[in-house]
Amino acid sequence: MEKKVTSHFVKGLIIGIAVLVIGLLFQVFDIYERWIQWLVLGCYVAAIIWACYSFSVDKDGDVTFGSVFGHGFKTAAIVTLIAIAGFALTSFLMPEVQEKVMSVARAEMEKNPQMNDEMIDKAMEFTSKYYFLFGVVGSLFSYAFFGGIAALIGAGIAKKNTNSNMPKSI
Repeated sequence: MEKKVTSHFVKGLIIGIAVLVIGLLFQVFDIYERWIQWLVLGCYVAAIIWACYSFSVDKDGDVTFGSVFGHGFKTAAIVTLIAIAGFALTSFLMPEVQEKVMSVARAEMEKNPQMNDEMIDKAMEFTSKYYFLFGVVGSLFSYAFFGGIAALIGAGIAKKNTNSNMPKSI
């Protein structure tokens, strides 16, 4: 009897909802520190690697590098779509988040001695004008890029039975 394999869609949905809930909690509790954002991204990468490894285990190692990578990348694609949808919903339902993000960005720019007030104001105006586009593209790039890297790592470490993939005639 063959084991039931959890689909990339289900794994992506679980990971995506977890990332979304964590992001919302950070916004509700007003946590915008950079290292925490990197920590969440690290957990996301670990989850994609786990998804690849889990796929290999569910298939009893009867997988190829490509099939495991494909599973992991499809999982990452689902998470990416959820992250973009979450950003869009947050932007429209909680506009105060944009104001907070902009104030944090201004504070970071003010720490840079090479930036004067005029440069900061122009940068803030530009960022405010294209905030939604930057958020969508940033989500797309970060989740798809890091998800692809995680899928490569996961496919590399996944358990594979090399003998089972060989043709029977050899």
